[in-house]
Amino acid sequence: MSEKIDPITFSVVWNKLQYLAQQVGEKVLYSTQSFVTALARDLGQSILDPRGKIVVAASSAPIHTLVAEEAIKGLESYFHGDYRPGDFIVANDPYIVRGGHLPDWNFIRPLFYEGEHIGFFQTKTHVSDTGGFLPGGYGAGAYDIIAEGLNLPPLKIIKAGELQEDLWHLVLKNVRMPTELDMDTRLINGCMALAEEQIGRLCDKYGVETVKACMAEIVASGERLMRAEIAGIPDGTYYGESATDWDGQTDRQIWVRVEATVKGEELTLDFSRSDPQATFVNCPVGATITSAMVGLFYLMDANIPKNGGAMNAVKFVIPEGTVVNPRYPATVGASQISVGTQIVEACMLAMGQALPDRAMGAWGRHLCPINIGVQPDVIDPRTGHVRHYFTETFGSDSGSGAVKGSDGWLGVGFQSACGNLTRPNIEFFESTSPYLVTHYEVLQDWEGAGEFRGAPGSYVRFVARTVPGAPSLLMTGNSDGQRSAPAGVCGGGSGPFAEMEIVATDGARRILRTFETRPIFPGEVCETRNPGGGGWGDPLDREAGKVGEDVRNGFVSMQRARDVYGVILDPGTFEVRLEATQARRRELRGRAA
Repeated sequence: MSEKIDPITFSVVWNKLQYLAQQVGEKVLYSTQSFVTALARDLGQSILDPRGKIVVAASSAPIHTLVAEEAIKGLESYFHGDYRPGDFIVANDPYIVRGGHLPDWNFIRPLFYEGEHIGFFQTKTHVSDTGGFLPGGYGAGAYDIIAEGLNLPPLKIIKAGELQEDLWHLVLKNVRMPTELDMDTRLINGCMALAEEQIGRLCDKYGVETVKACMAEIVASGERLMRAEIAGIPDGTYYGESATDWDGQTDRQIWVRVEATVKGEELTLDFSRSDPQATFVNCPVGATITSAMVGLFYLMDANIPKNGGAMNAVKFVIPEGTVVNPRYPATVGASQISVGTQIVEACMLAMGQALPDRAMGAWGRHLCPINIGVQPDVIDPRTGHVRHYFTETFGSDSGSGAVKGSDGWLGVGFQSACGNLTRPNIEFFESTSPYLVTHYEVLQDWEGAGEFRGAPGSYVRFVARTVPGAPSLLMTGNSDGQRSAPAGVCGGGSGPFAEMEIVATDGARRILRTFETRPIFPGEVCETRNPGGGGWGDPLDREAGKVGEDVRNGFVSMQRARDVYGVILDPGTFEVRLEATQARRRELRGRAA
C-alpha cells in the first residue's frame, strides 16, 4: 500500500464502496418488476475507476459483475470519454459490450464529483423482455442475432439529467413488457444516482484525491494477491474440457477446451482448441473472460478481491470464430447458461489438476423450463390489456459438486452463478402463471459419488392450467445436461444426466429436449429431474457413518450404499455393519484392481 494512504482510511473507503455496490442491488431487488431479477436475483453491480477497471463487485451473480470492464470498453468505442454529470447509458449488444445474451442489459452511470469524472457504476440484469421472435431470449431457432431481439449499442437514454423521450419510446415500443422495463430502468438509474451521492460524501470527507488513490490501490492489491497465488501453483500446462448438449440445430455436442499454462506468477488460458462457432450457445468474448475468471476464483484464495486487478494477472488466448468468441451475427441466446457454464467447468477442471486439494466436482447442469404465454382471463389494470407472463419454474435446483472436506450443497443452481441466484417462490410462480406445482423434492441416488459426494439433484412436477386456445409455450433454451454429465474429480463419480418429460392427458410420455420450444396444453404435466453435482475422491473411502446418514435422510438408497460406497447397513436402524462393510469394500477394491 502507498505510504500516502492511511490504512484506516483505505479500509473505510474500500468497505464503503463495497457496501454501495451491494446496496444498489438490494434496492433494485426490493422494487423491480422483472420476475427473473426479483425472484432469481439475476443481477450484478460493479464500481469501476475512470479507466474502466473494476474496483469492487457486489456479492451477486459474477457473470454480471465481472463483465463490466468489457462493457466500458464498448462505451468508450462510442463516446470516447464524452460523459457529463447525469448521463445514464443502456446497452446489450453482445458484439459491442461483449457480455451475454440480449435480455441481460447493462445499465451504466458515469460517476462525477464536482464536475470531475471519477468512475462508473454498472448494474447488469435480466430485463422483463427485449423483443425478438420469442419472449425471454431463449429461442434456439433464431436465424441470427437480430432475430433474437433488440440489439442496443450504448445509448444515452438520459443526457445530463434529461430523458431522451423519443429514443426511449422507440426502445419501449419494441418490447413486450414496456411498463415493466420503463419502471425498472428508472429504478436502476435512481438507485445508482443515490450511490453517486454517497460516493460524493466520501469525497467530501476524505478528499477526492484520497478516494481516487484508494480505488487505485484496491485494484493494485487485487493484482498483487492474484499473482502471489499463481506463483504458488506448480509450473506446467493443465488441460480441461466440457461439453454442452448441442446447439439447438446441429445434433452434436459443442466442446469448450482450455489449456492453462502456469509460469511463475503468470497464468495463460488458451481456448484455441475449442469448437468453431455454432448457433445459440456461442459465448461472446467478454462473457468468456468472465466465466473463465469464475472458474479460477473457485480454486483461489477467497480473500483475493474479485476486481480488475485480479483479472490483470491472467492472460487469454481466445480465437475469433470459435464458440467462445463468435463473429457477428451469430446467435448467443444460451451463451452463459450453456457454454458459459462449460467455460467455468473446463477452467476449474484444468486448475484442479494443479491443485487437487482444492479441486471441485462440477455442479449439476441448469435445468429450467421457461413458461411463456398469455392469460386471457386476467387483465392488467395498468394497461387494460390481457396479462403476458414469462416465468422460470425453478432456476436453482441442481446440486453443487463436492470438494475435499465437504459434500456438495443442495439447490444452488448452475455453476457460473456461484450460488448467487435463488429459487423463485412456488406460490408466486403459481400466482403469476397458469401452472400448479405438485411435486418438489430431493431425488434419491442422484448424486456424484465420492469420499465427499456431490449434492443430490431434485425432482419438480407441475401441471398446466392454461386456458384452451391461449398461447402457452414451454421453452428449454436455458437448460442443459441431458447428454453431458457434471464431472467428478480426484476419483469421484460424475453426477447424473438431466431428464425432462411431458406427460400428456392420456398418460403418454414424451422426452422434452434441451433447447426446444413447444406448446403445452391444459392438463399436461412437465417433469424435470435436475442433476446433482460431481463427487471428490474414491466413494469407497467415504466415512461409513456418513453413508448411513445419507440413507437415513433419503439421499442414497440401501442398494447404492452397498454397490457404490461398499457400506452394509442394518435395514431397520441404518447402523453400519462394520465387519460386513470392511469385507464388501475389500471385494469392490479387488474388482477394480
